[in-house]
Amino acid sequence: MLPDSPFSSKAAGTTGAAFLKLALPARSEALGGAAAAGADNSDALFINPAGLLTLGPETPSDLSFSYNSLLESSYLSYAAYAKALGKSSALAAGFVYFSQGAMTAYNGQGDPAGTFRPSDLAVSAAYARRFDEFSLGGGLKMIRASVDDVSGTTAALDFGGQARNVCLVGERPLDVGASLTNFGPAIKLGGASAPLPLALAAGMLWHASPALDSSLDVHLPVDQDPYVSLGVEAFLFFDQSRRKAAFRVGYDQSHGRDIDGLTGMTAGMGLDLGAFRLDYAWVPLGDLGMQNRITLAFRF
Repeated sequence: MLPDSPFSSKAAGTTGAAFLKLALPARSEALGGAAAAGADNSDALFINPAGLLTLGPETPSDLSFSYNSLLESSYLSYAAYAKALGKSSALAAGFVYFSQGAMTAYNGQGDPAGTFRPSDLAVSAAYARRFDEFSLGGGLKMIRASVDDVSGTTAALDFGGQARNVCLVGERPLDVGASLTNFGPAIKLGGASAPLPLALAAGMLWHASPALDSSLDVHLPVDQDPYVSLGVEAFLFFDQSRRKAAFRVGYDQSHGRDIDGLTGMTAGMGLDLGAFRLDYAWVPLGDLGMQNRITLAFRF
């Protein structure tokens, strides 16, 4: 299940189903991917299933949709639904779909023989349970990859934990979280097989003030060197009902290593009106351009 030279850049390009690494909601992307401790609502399905426990009796259900424009004509989209089961447990289900740009097929003589569009799909379900200030979550995903007329299928598990109010830093609470994602057998496509992009992450979320959060994650992906991500989120509250706007900035060290320009910086904003939530993320990729990600969610 592991490539040669795992957890280092020597394994770059050796994993399959790489689209699983892109399944970040806009809020998390704007924070540089630092979301192990702060993943919440239905977005947590793709980051840390323990975060599903942020749903409560007032708004027990959360439905989100996300779209990410990638390079050329490629795109990634997802939908997720989460529901609280009382105060101590929650369920979630969703899918991630990735479509690459059209590619040219060639026959045995090397002549063009039409076009095809590679695509990938993952369907996920997860359950989380709370134990006082600590929560645990686990998920199962079915993964399918298709290239022209060749396809492959496998399954993977996700695990996560979050702890609230672990300690006080400067008299303000600190949360922590950790996750293990994409744990499963290799995916086989045609005659070749490739391990899944297994990843571990651990991080903290500091509520520096009622209007400011900061987060830090350490990531250990199986096909890269370890790296850190940072995020800061500032809130502007509209009224006592907690309706708010959010302004976010982040840093992803894994992007900064390989991309010129703004070297791993990310940014975004969000609008939370209680029953409706809209998030946007902007991710510059140097000479490759930039990515725009939008997440739309409803609570009910």
